[in-house]
Amino acid sequence: MYKEGFKHLNHTLVGLILGLIVPITAMHFILQHYSNLDLMYLIENPMFSPILNNLKGCLFFNLGVFFIFYWLKKDKSARGVIYATLIYGAFYLYYMFFM
Repeated sequence: MYKEGFKHLNHTLVGLILGLIVPITAMHFILQHYSNLDLMYLIENPMFSPILNNLKGCLFFNLGVFFIFYWLKKDKSARGVIYATLIYGAFYLYYMFFM
């Protein structure tokens, strides 16, 4: 019964938005509680890579979101989370090779 109540969430855009927001929120939380840096400092100074390499693990939070959508049988939303993860991967590759 509760799985059918979320029919309006079965859309690629919902998964894409959640897949883009969840890692940023996790990065912000980790930086607030375990470091004296903030997210805007890392965006403005991208060459500060020792902590940035550790923070790319925040993409594992997308794995949790993906499995929640998969368990609820929201395949289109799960596809959106995969797209968001690929977007983050493309940004990371751009950062590694062109910056």
